[in-house]
Amino acid sequence: MTLGDQGSSEEDRLVEAISLERFQPFLHKCGGDRVRALRLYAWDSEVARALQSPLRDLEVSLRNRLHRQLRGRHGQEAWWDVPKARPNYKGQDMLDRATEVLEDRRPYRPFGPCDIVAQLPFGFWVSLLGRGGGDNYEMKYWNSSLRHVFREHRGGRPDLYRKFQFMLTLRNRIAHHECIFQRHLEEDLDTALTLLRHVSPEMAERHEKYGQAPGVLARRKAVLAGQEPMRL
Repeated sequence: MTLGDQGSSEEDRLVEAISLERFQPFLHKCGGDRVRALRLYAWDSEVARALQSPLRDLEVSLRNRLHRQLRGRHGQEAWWDVPKARPNYKGQDMLDRATEVLEDRRPYRPFGPCDIVAQLPFGFWVSLLGRGGGDNYEMKYWNSSLRHVFREHRGGRPDLYRKFQFMLTLRNRIAHHECIFQRHLEEDLDTALTLLRHVSPEMAERHEKYGQAPGVLARRKAVLAGQEPMRL
């Protein structure tokens, strides 16, 4: 008899909908208690939604701030076409893919650099803070321009890049509906807000005043114990 056969419990059918493979980490964390694991599954979804908001604004704010900085440095909107500012092959591949998407989506409408900027993924902008492989992004982007965006950061470029990489990983896990409950989510939220303060203090203040993530994080134990309701 499979989980979907007549006579199976509601819990069986929920686990089947989730898939046993996807549910296993939650079940393992809860010592085999399926009721508690289903609560954890619901809370994991709730906290992912709450964290998506500051991560979204971090991505958009970083993108716009770095673009403005590089546009000003190189004197044109499509700064990536300036020979000395061209990204490495990975960055160029992301630019090419963004252009292809726009060409497919808007075959009869012109698009410009601002459209390409909006289409580029978070990983493109984070990569500009990295080493760039053999292309020496430290000289090409950081020393010449981007370090001025992060005047308040005291850990140096490698530490800043590492923190943005953590946020990129978290953002991608949420976007691909992967579980995040195993992470140090309080630290993740603190990192997201710290980075957001660098690129948009006003946006960071907005999240500190109105963000839902702290309340959701504080609910975890009560939700797992059944003392507070699940929020789907």
